[in-house]
Amino acid sequence: MLPMSRRTFVNRAAAAAGGGVLSSLAEPLIAALAAATPARLARRRFGRFDAEVTLVGLGGGSRFYEPVPDDEVGAELVRRAIDLGVGVVETASDYGDRGESEVRIGMAMRTHRSKVFLETKIEPRDYDGAMRDFERSLRRLQTDRVDLLLHHYVKDAGDLARIAGPAGAERAVRALVDQKVVRFRGFSCHDPALTISGVRALEPDAVQVPITAVRVPDFEREVLPATADRGIAVVAMKTCGHGYFRREHTTRPDRLDQFGPPPAAWDRPDLPTYREYLHYALSLPVATAVVGIDSVPTLLAVVENARDLAPLGRAEREAISRRAQVFATTGYWVPEPRAGA
Repeated sequence: MLPMSRRTFVNRAAAAAGGGVLSSLAEPLIAALAAATPARLARRRFGRFDAEVTLVGLGGGSRFYEPVPDDEVGAELVRRAIDLGVGVVETASDYGDRGESEVRIGMAMRTHRSKVFLETKIEPRDYDGAMRDFERSLRRLQTDRVDLLLHHYVKDAGDLARIAGPAGAERAVRALVDQKVVRFRGFSCHDPALTISGVRALEPDAVQVPITAVRVPDFEREVLPATADRGIAVVAMKTCGHGYFRREHTTRPDRLDQFGPPPAAWDRPDLPTYREYLHYALSLPVATAVVGIDSVPTLLAVVENARDLAPLGRAEREAISRRAQVFATTGYWVPEPRAGA
């Protein structure tokens, strides 16, 4: 038998994994991963600051904690990602019914904290609640500091007003920055206009937003120019539509009727590849892209595709975006039609 190249191994492993859940494939794949050479992932400046982050990060949301069977397997996946060169780890205080994401990442932080740029998010909008939420996150993450703390999913103008108010969570976050237990601050949001409002109201160091080739909602038109002008770091998320743009990456088939693509969308022959979706986002002025890592095959594919990034020109991005438009109604962050629209 001819020796298998690293790229062939990655492609076959990803195909064999199907939905990507760690299963009977875990032991041989983890063994192969342990022998793999750490990637020399390119790094980018984190906004206007004297800090750098790797092109891709481990996303700790539902695509990480739902398919992975237990805490130790999840923690080992985080360790392996960091050992392979992934230098950003993202999570939130409410990822999982019992905070599974922070718990598992915290288990990995016992040995790997110094190797990563660690991000978490808080849910409460008031000062006291934000402080309690953050203290719990530190305990779960088994650390005394985080590099980036975000207000999680700012939903509307009222939400933003509560955060920014005199007794709001932003006052807590700024106090934590002053105490040097938080290095950078910001918020995540799924709405471009609201993101612009948040940039003005909170003057953040960073924002986390969906950046996809579909451009629905479109963060490229106004948000990316505004963040670039202000030196705000952009953390891209949902680059592959939370998995719904690729049949083999969809870990929640039970949610397809609610969030999935139109009928027969996946049968089109010209759909963008996973690599094209990731390279599309990384060719824009973003600091890093966090990707939900649900398995060793997914991890290997993400690292491989980030390692050989060749930034796309405008014409190439536009071509990918045109091919991706079949998914324009796909994903739970797509704005609901306004009354009368």
